[in-house]
Amino acid sequence: MEYRIENKKLNLDRMVPTSTFNGGNIYNYRNGLIRIYDKNFEEAHSENTIRYLSKIKSLQIFMPSKLVYGNNKFCGYSIKSVPKNGSFHKIITTPKDYLLDSLFNLEEEVKYISDKRVVFNDLDYDDISYNGEFSICNPDKYMVLKSKSDSIYDTNILELNLLLSKMISKELNSENIVKRKINTFNNLFKDKDIYISNCDYLDDLLSDSKDVKSFVKKLK
Repeated sequence: MEYRIENKKLNLDRMVPTSTFNGGNIYNYRNGLIRIYDKNFEEAHSENTIRYLSKIKSLQIFMPSKLVYGNNKFCGYSIKSVPKNGSFHKIITTPKDYLLDSLFNLEEEVKYISDKRVVFNDLDYDDISYNGEFSICNPDKYMVLKSKSDSIYDTNILELNLLLSKMISKELNSENIVKRKINTFNNLFKDKDIYISNCDYLDDLLSDSKDVKSFVKKLK
């Protein structure tokens, strides 16, 4: 099969997949990645949607970079890879002020893509990474609606809250912390009003605690 990335020839047949995803293979490509769909999944992904997403410039919500074609048929796209190095590697031990800044930046990106009619569709914590900054990195789970709506942002923030809850719970469960305290924190976090930002809510919730972990350990 003859592959090209946009108008440039791509020797994909000489490349070895480095990993897989549900519906295809992932290859290293220059300083990023290429995601190629299996034939059974090609029809489930719209070339027009991926093309639209590729024109949205977001720093923390990764979008497709260039489209890939096999025998002139759309079959995948390139995307930047998540940086491996960062200031911090765990949400729960990141200093409070730094974590709040990271959350603020992510929520600003969510506002931006929501205004572009992009809505998250069933993201899981494998689709988000943290290395001192948050990155959401699975365009296959982004949908583009036909018209703008205030509900898009609300939907995306709700999805983000669920993701953060899962990530924090996963990290807390790996620590020597009483399960009851973890459940108490989860309930507090889930009680957040959707119209209150994560930054403001966590700022009030953590109070004078240095980070999430120390706050949870102090819970009764």
